[in-house]
Amino acid sequence: MKNLQAFLKIIKIIEIIGKSDVNFQSISYNSSKIEEKSIFVALKGLHFDGHNFINEAIAKGAQIIVCEEFPQNINENITYVKVENTRKALAEISNFFFDYPVQKMKFIGVTGTNGKTTTAFLIQSLLKQANKKVAVIGTTGIFYGERKIPATHTTPESLELFKLFREMADDGVEWVVMEVSSHSLVQNRVWGIPFFVAIFTNLTHDHLDFHGNLENYAAAKKIIFDNLSQDSIAVVNADDEFQKFILQDCPASQKFYITRKEENSNENRENIFQIKNEKISFSGIKFSLDIVRNNNIEKFVYDAKLIGKFNIDNLTYSLAAMFGMHLSIKFENMDFLQGAAGRMDTVFLPNGAVGLVDYAHTPDALEKALETLEEIKENLPESENSPRIISVFGCGGDRDKEKRPKMGNIAAEKSDLAIITSDNPRTENPAKIIKDILSGIPLNNLPKVQIIINRKDAISYAYSKSKQGDIILVAGKGHEDYQIIGTEKLHFDDKEELQKLID
Repeated sequence: MKNLQAFLKIIKIIEIIGKSDVNFQSISYNSSKIEEKSIFVALKGLHFDGHNFINEAIAKGAQIIVCEEFPQNINENITYVKVENTRKALAEISNFFFDYPVQKMKFIGVTGTNGKTTTAFLIQSLLKQANKKVAVIGTTGIFYGERKIPATHTTPESLELFKLFREMADDGVEWVVMEVSSHSLVQNRVWGIPFFVAIFTNLTHDHLDFHGNLENYAAAKKIIFDNLSQDSIAVVNADDEFQKFILQDCPASQKFYITRKEENSNENRENIFQIKNEKISFSGIKFSLDIVRNNNIEKFVYDAKLIGKFNIDNLTYSLAAMFGMHLSIKFENMDFLQGAAGRMDTVFLPNGAVGLVDYAHTPDALEKALETLEEIKENLPESENSPRIISVFGCGGDRDKEKRPKMGNIAAEKSDLAIITSDNPRTENPAKIIKDILSGIPLNNLPKVQIIINRKDAISYAYSKSKQGDIILVAGKGHEDYQIIGTEKLHFDDKEELQKLID
């Protein structure tokens, strides 16, 4: 049980109606989950406004209402607290209610269009190797100790986060690595979390249905860096066009720059991590890092069982974070590293082809995945039959439509055979989604394209057209073990479908 008066001393309120000496025993922003003697926080969402459910919350037992606007009808038995931003207030109330768990742990936030999940899991592996107790929160779930909790969002609402933080702190967790989505930053879901490290991986076309344009999308990513403290660490992709904007108001004293470009290494900046001598294959990655610090260059070579040039990026972001935390680990190889599920997962097929399942669901991610396979293909031993790249992909329904033609163009251009199928069509007609994808494909590449709406049939068709040495990329869903058709969530797993071909 907590008392409202104690909380009111630590937040900025505009006005209060009713008595402040009130006890409460739970918090909710969902009127259907209200308990007796609870606080109801009225959040304004994209589709619903919690202010319209205040009376329902009171009827179910809410004693305190936190809102941005007072309702027309005031109940004299209820306390109303008016604040400027109820989402920020929810985070502050939650931190207070769960006895400030964020003070017990250190937080690492990873943001960017692509690479968040893998980077988070690589940091987890590195921290575990340094004998730290670590939790991960992200797209594939919430992981700490032996627990795995399914994810509903990449970044949960602040109430759920602070409840988790309390459980993690009580369990002895020292570090929390979080994927921080642009939605969560705009919606203040991570408000009040004192990130010690923030990592920016890249910014490419995604979520423009929510943000409107790339500039707004970048501004959302920037928020986590603006709110760092002076003793924090910022790690950025120096080759991304938005990196200077992302850092322009960042107060962190330590800034680490990841680059492949000589010109980015010659700007008289400290803490440069320059990637060189890259080699990629189905067995893993090998590369060297030149680390520029105090006008000195330290050279390291790394070897890891990860697939793809983008995983060199993800590992380098992770290593830079460790370096900044004075936990840099020097290994001849990194076989202990564990990436994320559904990221370049390999299935060796009976006919000698190789299947890969990847979450690539944006134009940039799909392009990088296919470029990785092209590079691997070029490094394979010569054979009578030239290996081909077969891609299977679709685009989600009720989501960003602008990326569909771009992904169609990329797949058709960079595949020997591109099979367009359903992803999660949701309430959209799959044929309409595929038509949007096809609109971006030039006429000369259409002969390389096949349309099979049923995803299971599309994967089977890809295998039937493959031969020894061919590479089949099944892209878009990665770790997901479901497909959303209409309003139904049905079991479907790309990797399972590939593995069935072995039996």
